[in-house]
Amino acid sequence: MWTATLELDPLRAIATQLLGRFWREAYFSSFAPFQMRNLPRPALPAANWVRVRNRLAGICGSDLHMISLDGDPRIAPAALPGIDRTYPGHEVVGEVIEVGDEVQTLRVGDSVVLQHRPNCLSAGIQPLCRSCAAGNYNLCECGILPGPAPIGGGWSEEMLLHEQQLFRIPNAINQPDTPQLSNEQAALLEPSAVATHAVLRCVPQAGNRVLIIGAGTIGLLTLQAVRALAPQAEVSVMARHAFQVEQATRMGAIHIIYPQDSYKTIQQATGAQLYQGLLGNKLLLGGYDVIFDTVGSKSTIHNSLRWARARGTVVLVGVSLHLMSLDLTPIWYQEVNLVGTMAHGVEEWPIGSQTYRSTFEVTADLIEQGQLYPEQLITHRFALNNYQHALLTAMDKGKSRAIKVVFDYALQPPSVVPNVRAAARQRRPHSTASRKLSGPAPIEFSAFPTTSISPNDPQRAPSVPLTPTHIEEDSLTGEPGGPSQEERPLSRIRTEFAQTPRSHPGVTNDTSDALQSVEEETDGIQEPAFRALEHENKPGI
Repeated sequence: MWTATLELDPLRAIATQLLGRFWREAYFSSFAPFQMRNLPRPALPAANWVRVRNRLAGICGSDLHMISLDGDPRIAPAALPGIDRTYPGHEVVGEVIEVGDEVQTLRVGDSVVLQHRPNCLSAGIQPLCRSCAAGNYNLCECGILPGPAPIGGGWSEEMLLHEQQLFRIPNAINQPDTPQLSNEQAALLEPSAVATHAVLRCVPQAGNRVLIIGAGTIGLLTLQAVRALAPQAEVSVMARHAFQVEQATRMGAIHIIYPQDSYKTIQQATGAQLYQGLLGNKLLLGGYDVIFDTVGSKSTIHNSLRWARARGTVVLVGVSLHLMSLDLTPIWYQEVNLVGTMAHGVEEWPIGSQTYRSTFEVTADLIEQGQLYPEQLITHRFALNNYQHALLTAMDKGKSRAIKVVFDYALQPPSVVPNVRAAARQRRPHSTASRKLSGPAPIEFSAFPTTSISPNDPQRAPSVPLTPTHIEEDSLTGEPGGPSQEERPLSRIRTEFAQTPRSHPGVTNDTSDALQSVEEETDGIQEPAFRALEHENKPGI
């Protein structure tokens, strides 16, 4: 089972951080905490657990922070006990393929998304803590949970976890056999729920001036949520890159605020009074009614408190894993409210009804009604074996113009791991481009580095960009992830590789050597499958 793992060993983390300052590839090296591994396929550890075959998984900014070790061990959450190994990827949709004997809410074939982290209910703790009893499982007050930890995450071929941690995608009312949401919508249900929960923490009123700081995935989803829940509000968006400005304008932003001259632009957008003191000190009186900070850095929090009007509200949506030294005087001087938001939970819905539903239920309904449309934010797709290219694309958004990068398991080449992907491949959109290499029958070269063939090789089909999604293709066949086939025993794969003519078009000396190495292996496809292109630059807002 191919899976990404993160093991925060202090010595490895420190060494990686030091080398990462001048050698970016250190974060993907063999000694880095982040690794891509082929682990034995485990059995279900408990009778109320399920196995999920993943279909689509997003790359979140918080995942990138963890991979790049961007944090301070002195922050409050770091005081909690951790586990030796974690599995990145919490934006994921998959299909239940195995259930334990005591599973009650799910069955094989259900489409599910990851909803909750481990909590009192999943760990079998009684009585439940106050947060779990109220349905806010992400605010669980139990720091140490008994029992087994989940195995695998969104960046894994499979996940094994307690049934309570999953949200089943209901079937459409008019099509009982069809899920309510597409795979793309379901994969982004979690970040959409984050945005919905943030807006419901402080719903703008009609005529309110609203500012959203940041135009990444969460920022643009927050914009969609504000437009859906408070359509009469006047919304401004602070964006760094031109492609973000384009998206924010298309989604209904009235004003665009640029970081370079933010105070004057906000003065013009809100009619506030701008005052400037010594040493660059600035303050606005009469700014925004509600500000959603989806970045959460020291500078954005500092400024948002000064951009809010008297008794306005700043909702802190973005996450920073660093200690901060901040000027909090606007909180008492202007009675500004600073409100935190943690992922998702339970909402009063409809608003004012005194009835409560999970954020996922509310958000799924908004997506089905067309009021939220997260699938439009997907710009890049990669197979899991091209993980390094995918992560660097997400990090280098200024260069790649990436908004949401996803791992698409329909693009993943078949491997010797006992995990059949035929069902996932049948769900690929019919519009996906597909071309085959002329000559002999297609050969699976997924075990070889992508650099084993020249980009100018005439036998290599060029990339086929989909609109608006870019799909990384197999380096030789030109197909997304290679040809579909049923699982084959390792002995048969070795035999087929042994019979492969070394004169086949596109087989270089490196490829021939790799074929020989596969013939000698007994454990299946090894680490050479996980090599990818590399980029530079740092992520922006």
